[in-house]
Amino acid sequence: MALFVSLCCLAPAAPVSADEQFEVGNSPIVNIHVNRGQVTIQTWDRPQVLISSEQPADVRHELPSEVDSGIPKQLQIASDKIQTAHGPVMLPEESFVIPELPPGEHDAVVARGNGKMTITVPRGSAMVMVQLRAGHLTFNNYHGIFVAHARAAGVTLNNVGGTGFVESLRGRVVAKNSSFDRLRVRTATGDMLFQGCTSHQIQATSTYGSIVYDNGNFQPGLARFESEHGDVALGVRGNAQIGAYSGAGHVVSNFQDDTQVRGDPTTKQATVGGGGPVVTASSKNGAVYLYSGSMNEHPYVRQELSGSADLPMRLTNPPGPNAAPRQAARPTRPPP
Repeated sequence: MALFVSLCCLAPAAPVSADEQFEVGNSPIVNIHVNRGQVTIQTWDRPQVLISSEQPADVRHELPSEVDSGIPKQLQIASDKIQTAHGPVMLPEESFVIPELPPGEHDAVVARGNGKMTITVPRGSAMVMVQLRAGHLTFNNYHGIFVAHARAAGVTLNNVGGTGFVESLRGRVVAKNSSFDRLRVRTATGDMLFQGCTSHQIQATSTYGSIVYDNGNFQPGLARFESEHGDVALGVRGNAQIGAYSGAGHVVSNFQDDTQVRGDPTTKQATVGGGGPVVTASSKNGAVYLYSGSMNEHPYVRQELSGSADLPMRLTNPPGPNAAPRQAARPTRPPP
């Protein structure tokens, strides 16, 4: 996927072998490209971008005159294809509209490297973009526009807010205690776990991964969770109007309050807390689970999901980057 190609084809980069700071404006753009490594994005209250890298990295600082004219209104996400144990899986091309950046000029810091890297950005950074082929990417306490594209790497969002696009073909995506204005997430084989999150608009899709939105809240907007061969589980706190569909005929609801649930084993509608934001959950060949609050309060749901290797029996901390790869939860799921 080409992210801000215009930012990657300008002046030669300066090598960085340890820690180096770059003075930036009020709302810079940060663009990171790593082939293989452990990448952490964090924030601080200083007008500098700090690049810490165990291996030499090429870093450029681009002035607003070189950056502002090239900021796109939307990103064109290229199609991606991988081979899996079930055969080839392709994620189609799509576009992602970028929100309007904060007013004023925007300079940029562009870095390319490998290995362990920590990038500390100003708290008011307008946008952070990361491309990572293998390893793990973590965002800590960033609020703004973010784009993450990984091939065989996991992505973790800790206390992240704003609008973002996240793609990981083979890796797991974990979000904890985060609040999203608009979030698009897609994986080929990786699971997704959202824990204690709030979403205005969210679209999460996977081909073979399972999706768990646990103890989550929804604000006015649209929410859609869809897996072709994995399971989908929604644990809701607050109000919502949920529509669920399972092509395998396995929609299970387990609410501990007066939630109104209608439907049959294939399709159900649930009015949670009197109704609210519209939420849809569907799986073509897997199961869909609907419940109130945290999965820890629903032993039956935990038991049903115990066949999914990467969906923990008790949700505490998000799984780390070294967790074992997902195994198929149901041997009866057909290949694509």
